[in-house]
Amino acid sequence: MVTEHSYSLEKLDTPSLVVDLEAMEQNLKRMQAFASQHSLALRPHTKAHKIPALAAIQVSLGAQGICVAKLGEAEVMLAGGIKDILITTPIANPIKLERLTNLYLKYPDARIIQVIDHSDHAITIDHIAAKHGVLVEVLIEAECGQQRCGVEAGPELLSLIELVNKLPAVKYSGIQAYTGHLQHVRDYQERVKLARSSVKPVFDFISNRLTTPELKPEIISGGGSGTYDAYNNIPFTELQAGSYLFMDWDYHSIGSSDGTKFYKDFDCALKVWTTVISRPTPDRAVVDAGMKCLSIDSGMPHVESHEDIKYQTGGDEHGILHFSENSQSLNIGDRIMMIPSHCDTTLNQFDKLYGIRDGMVEKCWVIEGRGRSD
Repeated sequence: MVTEHSYSLEKLDTPSLVVDLEAMEQNLKRMQAFASQHSLALRPHTKAHKIPALAAIQVSLGAQGICVAKLGEAEVMLAGGIKDILITTPIANPIKLERLTNLYLKYPDARIIQVIDHSDHAITIDHIAAKHGVLVEVLIEAECGQQRCGVEAGPELLSLIELVNKLPAVKYSGIQAYTGHLQHVRDYQERVKLARSSVKPVFDFISNRLTTPELKPEIISGGGSGTYDAYNNIPFTELQAGSYLFMDWDYHSIGSSDGTKFYKDFDCALKVWTTVISRPTPDRAVVDAGMKCLSIDSGMPHVESHEDIKYQTGGDEHGILHFSENSQSLNIGDRIMMIPSHCDTTLNQFDKLYGIRDGMVEKCWVIEGRGRSD
């Protein structure tokens, strides 16, 4: 849900989660332009924003559909009108499998694809789907070095495809080859090299062994905001990048193709608006944004427009700012922007996202998928 607004940023209380609309819009257009230019379907991962209205914007710009990490996110997106969804994480317990098949019944005109990586997934989904009279579409995740979910590209993968093809209530549609562990490698050339080498065994297997009509994947899905341009002549069919619309300080530090330290492809659009609430010493201040606002799993956030001020977490509700000798003074009551180190986990701390442009609040989105890790 989104509402339109028009009031000064100074009237927005803190801490608040905001997005620079101009930066986000440019990020969205850049990624879609890349995908279109390279004949790739863009399937953005919406775990980055969890907002159906933003997913609808991505689709309106040309995205094939979306990715979600969890079934609960899929439920939110389907309820919000999104009709083409890939659930990128396997599900296992009977409660979730019933929920999955119920989505097929509730949204018969939607395309819902579930990722699996084991025969147990296929057999159990087939049993429950057959009971409900639905056909569940699946991608099989291949191991690409992340050592999380995924089956090795070899006899085990081939056997799983053959099993799925024999099951009446499950449809094999392709392969997921995602390398999340490489998105933040701190050097462009190294990042590209690793991204390509990590998926090469999968694509070699596809070209050598998955050649018949019943084995050949319709979809090969992967890539991310850090590696989206790494796969020249590697035949992915769709791109799963997600963070590109917001970015964060960790992504900003991974390096660009021109050899510079910072990532120039997309701009940091997501920020936290915070207030200085204490100034105990000349070299230290305290703001009202702690770990419950700014996640620190990817390091400390960055103080926007104050390169000489360093943020340190001060606990759940406080952040501590450390000043250099030549730092510009901040006074009690002053408000500043923080750029999160990790957009996904920071966004999940808030109920609302405010869209700002030229110092004005224009929009407010309810983060409808917040907390939906079910």
